Amino acid sequence: MRSLVGVAAAALGLLVLTGAQAGSARDDARVPAERFTLDDARAFDEYPLYFAGDRVDGHSLAAVVRRSDTAEFVSFIYGDCTPADGMGCASPIEIQVWPACRRHLALYESSPAGVGVERTVVRGAPAAVLDDGTRLELQSGRATIVVFAETRARLGRIAGNLRSLDPGIARGGALPPPAAGALEGALEC
Repeated sequence: MRSLVGVAAAALGLLVLTGAQAGSARDDARVPAERFTLDDARAFDEYPLYFAGDRVDGHSLAAVVRRSDTAEFVSFIYGDCTPADGMGCASPIEIQVWPACRRHLALYESSPAGVGVERTVVRGAPAAVLDDGTRLELQSGRATIVVFAETRARLGRIAGNLRSLDPGIARGGALPPPAAGALEGALEC
């Protein structure tokens, strides 16, 4: 069995070498990222962080990565993948947590026709389902939680398992309402 540190190092290397990028591990540009541990994430206080525990929907937490350059998020990566033909690949589950001042649901209000933004509420928090049901964005407190998964059903199971890294928000409990101005994109960083 691989240690979490070994898996995290391998996942970080895979992210950097295969060119996974900011929007999700599914994109193609190179990403400067820094290895993060759960202890680093627990000590992080710039905005609240949420993850799905050590294991979710059959996949173990493989890595925690922080990006802070043209994008700003902490990513919790679950499971692994096998790249084919020298191409990169996405892990089965990724949970990115962004500051709501940088990424928020108001960004989708003027989406071009055909983008397919489905507004909803998840665990009491305003949310949107995007990318044909493979991405869920939740607005909670001063954070935007972005979940990437292969199916809408998996998104729902992951959302049900979200919890804060501190004991404040338990799995399945209501998420805090968005901070004043977060939904409109008026929250200051």
